[in-house]
Amino acid sequence: MNALATMTDTDRRAGRSGQGIGGEVNVPSPSSPVTFTMPVPPSVNQMFKNVRGKGRVKSEAYDQWRAAAATSLRLQHVPAIPGRVVAVFGVERGSLAADIDNRIKAMLDAIVAAKIIRDDNQVTAFAAAWLPSANGLAHVQIFPADRLGIEFHPSKDRATGGWFPALSTDGEPDGPIDF
Repeated sequence: MNALATMTDTDRRAGRSGQGIGGEVNVPSPSSPVTFTMPVPPSVNQMFKNVRGKGRVKSEAYDQWRAAAATSLRLQHVPAIPGRVVAVFGVERGSLAADIDNRIKAMLDAIVAAKIIRDDNQVTAFAAAWLPSANGLAHVQIFPADRLGIEFHPSKDRATGGWFPALSTDGEPDGPIDF
C-alpha cells in the first residue's frame, strides 16, 4: 500500500488536508500520514530578541507567525497522530541565502501547540527540502514512525527539490535509506 494520502487538487488548493466532506475530521490509518500546510516561519534568528531587563523574548514577527500558523492548522482540522512520528517538510524558498534548518524548530513547536503530536520529542526523524516559492507555505506530512523509504528529487537549478516516497518494483514503499 502506498503510504501517501491522496487529495484532490481542489482540496490541496483549499488547504483541506485531513478534513473530510462537510468538515468532519479524518482519522489517519496507522500507516497513513497527515498532510497539511502552514505559513513559512521566520528564521530561528528572527524568532527572539534581547530586551534589557527581560533577557530573550519572542519577537513580534514570531508572535504574528505563531498566530497565523495556529489559525491555519485549526482551519484545516488536522488530526492528531499518537506516538512516535516521522515528519517531512517542504518549505517554499523565499531567499537563496536562507538556511532550511532554521525553519524546522518553529514548525515543530506549532505542530505541538496544535496538538497534532504530543511533543516534539516524539519526532524520530525528519526530512526537509526547499520548494520553489509560490504561496509562502510550508507543506508538511507526518507519518507514524514505521518503515519509510523516501527519495530526494532536486530541481534543475538544484536550489529546491522535494521528497517523494521510494517505491519498490512491487509498488510498495521501500525500506529505510542506508547512510
